[in-house]
Parts: sequence; structure tokens; C-alpha cells
Amino acid sequence: MLNRRNLVALAGLAGLGHAAGAQAQAEAFPNRPIRLVVPYTPGGSVDLMARAFGTRFSQVTGQPTVVENRPGASTMLATEYVARATPDGYTVLSGGTQLALMPHLGTRTPYDPDRDIVPVAVLTIVPYLLVVNPSLPVRTVKELIAYAKQRPGELNYASFGVGGAGHLAAEMFNMLTGVESVHIPYNGTAPGLNDVMGGRVAMSFCTIPPAIPAIEAGRLRPLGLTGTQHLSALPGVPTIEEAGVPGYECVSMNVMFAPSGVPADRLQRLNEAVTTALREPELRKLLEEQGFVPAEPMNPAQTKVSFDTSVAKLVQIIKKANIRT
Repeated sequence: MLNRRNLVALAGLAGLGHAAGAQAQAEAFPNRPIRLVVPYTPGGSVDLMARAFGTRFSQVTGQPTVVENRPGASTMLATEYVARATPDGYTVLSGGTQLALMPHLGTRTPYDPDRDIVPVAVLTIVPYLLVVNPSLPVRTVKELIAYAKQRPGELNYASFGVGGAGHLAAEMFNMLTGVESVHIPYNGTAPGLNDVMGGRVAMSFCTIPPAIPAIEAGRLRPLGLTGTQHLSALPGVPTIEEAGVPGYECVSMNVMFAPSGVPADRLQRLNEAVTTALREPELRKLLEEQGFVPAEPMNPAQTKVSFDTSVAKLVQIIKKANIRT
């Protein structure tokens, strides 16, 4: 027979059971779709990379990954959106080093890259490619350097924007080789490459996916990669360091960011899911074919150190070349 004391005890046990169940549910992460915000228009190389990654990421997390494009203002719209999102781990950004470089270029940002967002995991390393018009009488980086030095200030190069990775890669090349080339900024990679192909501009340090069809058609000549690794998408193309410029490396990083304040255990869970997704051979092959280098595993703390180191190196180029937007 249940007396009052037994009823109170049973009620207490039931309460403990409900509390334990609620705690277990609260700890289950993720348990709903994750929004992956991309700061570029659909169909671009970063968007395609994010969507390919998102498919595998969904399989690992067991939850849908919703890719959301928020282009504009040199990636600042998307970055601010994520920085202001609820810090629960369900809204993340596919961002690059550019978002941290903006203040160093003289641009006021509506977010503080050191305070408002945190790196979660590196997705890919993004090298660039030095290409020239095929009519230019050079076939190697060394030949280009010699040719340019005989014509100081005569060669020009296209970039996809002031302070962008292509601009910084070219300025580093100038600094390390003593070449004097003239910067011509464009609003994107495609118009700049069109002028290189048309012979109106001599060369460019460009993103790789849009250059590949032109290279295959013989309309661009590749001379060297700005990273430290060879790419299956460009067999036989050396790195610029290998081709005769010691110490040359200028790459971007594509990183998953989250709003500051996301609990550490959720950041770790996201990081582990990224690492698992990037181990998948089919995804790695797809990324490499698009000119990306899948990142090696790093925990969130290591990711921050790596990202900060990469940004610091690029900031030095900005300062030495006095680049302002």
C-alpha cells in the first residue's frame, strides 16, 4: 500500500528521470539542421566546395546541412550574419582569411574578427595559380622573372580585387624576385582572366577552377602554384618555390567559423565532424580536382593558431606594399 511518504519518493524519482532525459536531450548535438553560410554567389568555386563538403558533413552529423548564400560587401554581410547569430553551433560560416584582413586594408567592418567569431576547423587550403598569356615568350617562372627584369614596370597583372589573395600573391612575388609589375584590379576573376587571354594583360595570380578550361584550350599558360603542394588538377605544374623563388608561399584558408560563445563541447563536435568528412576519399578527390587541398586534422585550438599565423603572414605583405582598399 502506498502511503504519502512512498508517493513523495516515487514523484522524486520520476522528477530525476525527467531531468536526466532533458539533460541527455540537451547534450545531443546536433539534433536539427546546421546552416552553412557562404559569402559568395551560387555556382562559384567556394560555393561548390561548400556544397560538396556539406553533403558529406550531413552524413557524418546525421542532420541536414543547409548551404545559404549571403554574398556582398567583400564577404562582410555573411560574416556579420554569422557573428550575430545565436551561439548554439547551428549557424556556421565557410569563410577565408579575407575576413580577418579587411581591417588591415583600411576597411571598417561591422564585426571584430578576433572577438565575434571563432575558427572551428580548416576545410581546405586554397592555392592560386600564376598564368600568362601564351604569346608572352616565357615558359617557366625563371624565364618570366628574367623577362620582367629587362622591362621594369612594363608588365601588368590582373587580380580579382584590391587586397584580395591574387593581389597579395603578386605583391609577394614582386618582393621576393625584385620584379616590378603593375597591378590592374578587376571585379572578379573572370574579367581579369578574359583580358589576360585577350593579351591586354600579361599575367594573373588567379583562382584555379576558372583557369582550368582556358589552360586546356591553350588560351592560358600555367607557370606555377602559390602553395607548397602539387595538384592533380594541374599535373606537371610546379610550385613557384620549386620553380626558382625560395620561400614563396601565398595561400588562403577556407575555414569553418562559429559565433563566439558556442560551448566548447559543441565546437569540438563540429571539428570532429569536419575531420571525419574530409577523410572521405571521394570528397577529397573532388576537392583536389577543383584545385583545393583538403586540410589535415586540427583541433579548434590548433585551427586558431594556424589561421592567425596565415593571416599574420598576409598582413606583412599588406604593410610592405602599403595596400589600402
